[in-house]
Amino acid sequence: MDSGNSTVAAPGADSGSRRRVPRGEIQRQGILDGFERLLEEIPARDISVKDIADAAGIKRPNFYFYFESKDDVLGELVGRAWDDWARTIGSYYRRAGESHVAYFDRVFGLSYAAWLRREHVMVAGIQATGYDDKLRARWTALVADLNRHLSAQMGRDATAGLITPVSDDHGALAASLTDMIVMAFFKDRSLKPSEAESARMLSAIRAIWLGAWGVEGVA
Repeated sequence: MDSGNSTVAAPGADSGSRRRVPRGEIQRQGILDGFERLLEEIPARDISVKDIADAAGIKRPNFYFYFESKDDVLGELVGRAWDDWARTIGSYYRRAGESHVAYFDRVFGLSYAAWLRREHVMVAGIQATGYDDKLRARWTALVADLNRHLSAQMGRDATAGLITPVSDDHGALAASLTDMIVMAFFKDRSLKPSEAESARMLSAIRAIWLGAWGVEGVA
């Protein structure tokens, strides 16, 4: 089994400034990339560890040096996709001068764009929550953190008199809205309708979300 201690030179740098990348780091990333490529053609449940190892260009036993199971690989891919999205939106706080429409478009419009970029990972991740306890726990923690921030923002805006949410239970309201949005994205990326239909879905979700938040002046 490869111990992962050997290194190779990172490309794109001269010999005097190259970063020595551990071979294990390269192989680990190869596993992640290989699995994500496979997801474009095969449902996650039908992908074997051997399939992933072959896609990564490593021997099957070497896979277990980096991951315990294929579901661990999927869990990391989901976490990375979520982290990429979080970095893209920048903050869950509504910015100074940012309308609630613009706030929705930034948080959930960019979220949908992230689903488009990593749709196979996100769809597989949602499906895996039904049978993998570790991934379910990871997904639940990620969504709970999002809902905590949304609920706090709703509370701040309600206290400031800027909105009148349809429920005083801001936590439950934020969680219900997020569940609706996630399942809408999941259905959209599973069925892959036309761009026009996806745009209609986003528009409907925006209207429901703004209405539930009690944003004045929005029909």
